[in-house]
Parts: sequence; C-alpha cells; structure tokens
Amino acid sequence: MWQLSRPKPALPNSYFWTWDHSTNWMLDDPGMLNNGCANQYLKRPDTYVEDYRRLTDLCAGLGIRGIFIWGFIRDSHGGIENSKKVASYAASKGVRILPGFGTTCYGGAYYEGDHPYNLETFVKNHPDARMLNEDGNIEPRGACASSPEYQDWLGKSIRWLFDEFEIGGVNIENGDFWVCHDRRCNKHKETWREGDPEFFRYQAMSYGPALEAVKDLHATKDFPWATYTGFLPTKGTHDNCIPYMQCERPALVDVLPEDVLCQWTITGMVLQQSLPLTAYLDDGAPDAAFDNPNWPRDLKPPTKRSIGFAHRPSQWSAQGRYVDGVSLIKEACLRSHRAGIEGVVIHGEVTSRNIPWALNYLAFSHFIHWPEDTIRDFGRKTLGQVLHSEDEGERFVEIFAHFDAKSLTDAHKDEARKMADELWQRVSAGHDLDRWRFWHWLSNVANGRTEPQTISEF
Repeated sequence: MWQLSRPKPALPNSYFWTWDHSTNWMLDDPGMLNNGCANQYLKRPDTYVEDYRRLTDLCAGLGIRGIFIWGFIRDSHGGIENSKKVASYAASKGVRILPGFGTTCYGGAYYEGDHPYNLETFVKNHPDARMLNEDGNIEPRGACASSPEYQDWLGKSIRWLFDEFEIGGVNIENGDFWVCHDRRCNKHKETWREGDPEFFRYQAMSYGPALEAVKDLHATKDFPWATYTGFLPTKGTHDNCIPYMQCERPALVDVLPEDVLCQWTITGMVLQQSLPLTAYLDDGAPDAAFDNPNWPRDLKPPTKRSIGFAHRPSQWSAQGRYVDGVSLIKEACLRSHRAGIEGVVIHGEVTSRNIPWALNYLAFSHFIHWPEDTIRDFGRKTLGQVLHSEDEGERFVEIFAHFDAKSLTDAHKDEARKMADELWQRVSAGHDLDRWRFWHWLSNVANGRTEPQTISEF
C-alpha cells in the first residue's frame, strides 16, 4: 500500500464513507455485493476484518483521518469480537473508525442482531416507543424520539460504543426525512420555530440527546451528524442529493452543540456535469468551477463546523460505481476549502486495484491537502510518488486529463501505449507493477480497447 509524504491537510476532517456489505477489498469472497443499502452481510466474517484492514492501511498511507462504517456491528460478521478487531487495528495505525449510529432508524449502536443496543430489538421490547407515520400506523423499524424510554436508551447505547470499542467517534444519522407523528412528537412541534422543515426538527429531537450523552468527548472524538441536504437556502423537491435546506437557516443549527461537525450532503451542490479535467490542468481554481447556481461563489454553511459528503461516484450515481471522479473530487475540495468547510467525505468501498478508484483515492489524498492545486500539481506531487518520477506523474495526468475531456491526440495515445509496452517488458512482482497497471489501464482506455469502468483490467 502507498506511503505518501503529506503535509498538514487543509481539509483535516476528511473521511471515507462505507457500508460493510459493499466494501470489497478482498476480491475472492462469494458474498460480495456491489450495490444497495441496508443489505444483508453475506461475506465470511473474517472478510469483514480483512476488508477494513486493507482500507485502514490505505488511509494511513494517504493521510486520511478516518472511516465511517455503517453496519459496524452485526452478528453475521462476528459481532462484538470482529468489530473490536477492526477498531483496534485502525487505532493502532492512527486511523479513526466512526461507526454509523442510527438514532431513530438505521439500527442504533448495534446495527444487526439480538442485542439491547440494537434499535429493532429496543422497539420490539418497548412498543410505546415505536414510530408512527402520518396515518397513525406503526413504522416497525423506527423509534419515537419523544419516548422517555427511548431517550434513556439513546444515551446509554452511544456511551456503550465508546466503553466497548477503540473508536474515534460516531457518524450520526436519524433516517433521512422520516418524522414520527406520535402525539408527543406532535406536541413538540408546538414549541418549535414555525415553518422550519419537519425533518430538521426531528433530527434535533434525537441528535440533541445523543450528543449531550457524550458531551465530555466532544473535544477528543468526532461526531459528524447528517442533514441529508446541502446548505443552499431555498426550497426544492426532495431526492437523494438535494442541495436545498428548505429554509433560510434551520432551527437545529442553533440547538445542537456548535463544537461538533455538521455533515452536509454536497452531492447536489457541486456541478452536476463535472468540468473536464483539462479545465484544472493548469488552473487550480477556474471561474467555471464557481459558475454554479446550486453553490453560489460566496455561499457558506450556517454551521460553525462542517464537512461535506460527496455521494458520487458510487452505486447510487448515474455513472455507476466503477468510474473515476477526479474532477468532482477536485471541485468538492476546492469549493469546500473556500467555504470554510473542514473536510470532505467520499466513498471508500472499491478496492484500489481498480485503477479509476486508485486515481480517486490518490486525488482525494492530494486535494484535501492542497485543494487549490492544479491537476498537473497532482501528477507531480502525488502520482509522481506512485510512478517513477514527478515528470512521469505529470505526463500521466496530462494524457488522463485529455482522455477525460475527449481531446486526446494521436501523440497522447501513442505515448500511453509505448509506456505500457515498455513496462510490460520488465514488469514483475515487486518491480514496476504499480506503474504498469496505471499505464496499461490508461493505454487501454485512451486507445478505445475497453470501457473506462471495466473492473477486470487490473
């Protein structure tokens, strides 16, 4: 795994976001899944430990702060024992594991299994704490945030995570835009700011007690809480990457502790058609990157401390899971840095043996440290450490940028093919293997021999 020289990051609170079931760094497990949300875990229990050992090593080598793990504890991948192995190994490498912690949905502290701190187990044993939908019917997997039993359980369960595991924090979500319509929850509405979005109010009802229960840890651990929206202060239609807050300033911003991180979803805020990489080749901050109605040039989040989650490329993006997102990553880091955001989050599920994702990870490492840099800088300072030299890294990204922009010349294609062929003559285990893999992939896609997202070309 790469061990890169990195300075102090400009975006220090940057992380990889993962689901346990689709984080595939071990490629020979028959239970691998490539899509979906809240799936069963079908891989071998030991694969869970090995997948995250490899991802941890990547973080340590690239200067990434930590990993969010949704599905951190499941009976099906070894329960508490294997989750301890994952957390302890990461801690030994200076990498923070942040389990996904669902408050009123998404499993609670113990994501799946018959355990007191599993949310479904809790609501089964406390029927009065079940979430009700707008029609008055029970949502069987959701909890009512106004239930006294739930509030007591919430504080105990989040404290238990820190007592039991060597974790660096938790990534808090409540269940997207779900709202409980129990009489107590409806009564709470009367005390809230009129016109404030309902989903923000319900987030505050569960995020507040959870954060209060660990307030003594705020200075040393990370507690990013999800809004599921961007911070554009206008109204719009809900979907999975909405840029809109649906208001000018959510009331929960002034209710929750200002010393913890708010996680804004910036997927719908960055340009929906990323700039061609040639736009960044020699200009680290082109005007076109700021010509964006979903993220006006001077717009900043209303929270004191923020991170931005870019939810693509992933299995939920139109381009698919196995594609490069270097332009998007560059833009997200640049815009976040200019907006005073402390970090960016991208997916970390696909093995770096897939060259498009190897480029994503390396670009992410580069631009959280140097968000104002050009793509040419990325080639020299980061890819130059992976390939033979700074000059070779620069030549690679120049051809790659023109491939991305669909402006390749015959000379570009010939150079990529020549480099791949020359390396093939002397490649062997432990000698020029990484170099050959990168150039072999670039030669293939530059010369039209395979589609860019192919995962069989290692």
